[in-house]
Amino acid sequence: MGLIKVAMFSGVSILGIYSYRSVNRVNMVVQKIKVQNYTLLGKHKPQDGTKEYKDAYSIDLPRRFKLVQGTGSAQEISASDLARAFFTCKLFNRFEKPILTKLVGYKHSALQDVVLLNYKAFRFKEGDQILVWTVKENHLNEVLLYWEYGGLKGTTWFCVPLDNTIQFGSSFPRPSPDSETPSVQDFITSKPKQLFIDASSNLPDSNNIPLKSKIRNFALKVLYRLSVPVHEMYSKFLLESTLERLLEMKNQDAQDDRAYKNG
Repeated sequence: MGLIKVAMFSGVSILGIYSYRSVNRVNMVVQKIKVQNYTLLGKHKPQDGTKEYKDAYSIDLPRRFKLVQGTGSAQEISASDLARAFFTCKLFNRFEKPILTKLVGYKHSALQDVVLLNYKAFRFKEGDQILVWTVKENHLNEVLLYWEYGGLKGTTWFCVPLDNTIQFGSSFPRPSPDSETPSVQDFITSKPKQLFIDASSNLPDSNNIPLKSKIRNFALKVLYRLSVPVHEMYSKFLLESTLERLLEMKNQDAQDDRAYKNG
């Protein structure tokens, strides 16, 4: 939820999480990748025609996971495993989840979500809900979730490709580059009534766009430009934290499997 992360970044920075050393580390292990058109994220298009910003990131898995890929082993990683690790990782639960809870006025029991996420039979099927997310598609090695809040909407994407990596991406609305913003003339015009002509007017003259709309467009553009760099860095830290949680889950699965066999 990129536009909300500006506020989150301030709190994280104060706590020193984004230190120079940690930023260098995460930039080395997490790579920004191109959003491919054939992926669920690449193919997603809002029904209202809104233009979106999309990005994706990749991090390598330990070599042992490549050896079990496609074998049906308990150590094999699925897109549902990746999504589960994301929603239960330390960084998400320390920062994003509490902020979402306050902003959205989340009424659903957080404890119930924890139970669902820890229930291995929960496979992120289409229509399943977690916090403010709804599963839009679950196809082979990908899961795409949809979120909406306060008129903003976007997606969160998880993928386990065949190259022994895990991938995480997202999308959210971006302002139209053609949207009108205030100019000096808007504030010194001798005909203020022109500033409040109905916004649905088809006339191309920018003076026919209400000043309030222009100011809103300007604010959205500024917020967008501020939020993208924050979103990108936060996404890298999120994927790193997700990998740590994923390894914990798989280590626990291995222990449970050994205990069952020794039963």
